[in-house]
Amino acid sequence: MKKVPLAALICLQFLAINLAAQDAAPAGWKLGFGADERVRVESRDNFDFKSAADDRGGAIYQRLKLSAKAELPGRYELFAEGMDLRLANYSLPKAAQEDAADLHQAYAAVKGKVLGQALELKVGRQELKYGQGRMVWAAVWANRINHFDAAVLKYKTGGLSADAFYGARVSYDENGWNDPNRHDILAGAYLSYRKSKEAPLVEGYFLSNSDSSNMSTLNRRTVGARGQFTLPGEVICDLELPYEFGRDKRKSVYASAFHMDLSREFKSAWAPRAAAALNYASGDKKASDSVNNTFVPLYQTTHDPYGLMDLFRWQNMKEAALELSVKPVKELKLTAGTNYFWLANVRDSWYDSAGKKLRTLPATASAGAYVGQEVSLLAKCDLGGGAVVDGGYAHFFTGPYVKDTGTRSDADWMYFQVSLKI
Repeated sequence: MKKVPLAALICLQFLAINLAAQDAAPAGWKLGFGADERVRVESRDNFDFKSAADDRGGAIYQRLKLSAKAELPGRYELFAEGMDLRLANYSLPKAAQEDAADLHQAYAAVKGKVLGQALELKVGRQELKYGQGRMVWAAVWANRINHFDAAVLKYKTGGLSADAFYGARVSYDENGWNDPNRHDILAGAYLSYRKSKEAPLVEGYFLSNSDSSNMSTLNRRTVGARGQFTLPGEVICDLELPYEFGRDKRKSVYASAFHMDLSREFKSAWAPRAAAALNYASGDKKASDSVNNTFVPLYQTTHDPYGLMDLFRWQNMKEAALELSVKPVKELKLTAGTNYFWLANVRDSWYDSAGKKLRTLPATASAGAYVGQEVSLLAKCDLGGGAVVDGGYAHFFTGPYVKDTGTRSDADWMYFQVSLKI
């Protein structure tokens, strides 16, 4: 059992606030405190695509974050954040999404000039977020959020920014303190250039993910490029092209992916926004050979990029998606979407957002590549003062691949969420 309960974190928070009220901060330093509470209720039906089985159930996810920051503007920053995660489930397998009060972030950042160049060094437990999050992100939909014990060196001048980083992914432990996995290492560099807000954005990155925790050493490297620019008609285009190589379970890795989306916001009543997206990620061609062609999105964002039901991720997939959102009033946003999914290679598996294999075709069988279609409707309302409520419904229509690999009943999902940030 962990020795520090949630109540202790709350007491420390109030103590820190009282000290701030008494002007305890050194001259020039600014103190800030925050709290972020979120509760979500989910209902799932038929996620095994077998209507004959009674697998309808629900879950309640709760997450509380408390943070404190001390900053000497332009020079130093100290930040600490505790997080407590709870999960209650009914008629569903219990997901690994709990964690009694623990340290989520704790880092120190130093800013200064070296040889006339502005640099920032951030060291400690922290979240890493780059680009649109398709490769490295601290996704917040699930209770647990990716974090690393890492060092990040940042350089920024004009429209150019560059990060170099090295860190060990932190593993969650429900009964003990969360410690870094010294075998699961992420290192790399991320460069971005944008001359002005209206100018095209160009990004490039190199990522190295290694895991030496067993004899099948993983060393998967990714090089990629991303760009965002405006086409005629005020249409915004976003492109990303990563390529992976290296070793994985004694196999050579050669894998690739592609993303493109087009969007436009209209300056009229209800502020409509229309978007279309295409996604591709390669799958393995032959399990028995010495090459692994499965693209793996490392520590990607989850939930909304590839449908809302978390049935897919950027791995052995093809997707075409359409989305339309409107704002009847400033505080309320309604979004309708549909996503069509295929497997890039039916000889590889169908992976959900966590990388779990949902279906795998037997070696001697055949199947169609089309997996199915998801349709969804979301509503999000900003109540002001940091309070937000949102909810939604999604339905998955199964396709030939699901029929060819087993039972093929459709699936349903609903949720309602309340969050408060101060």
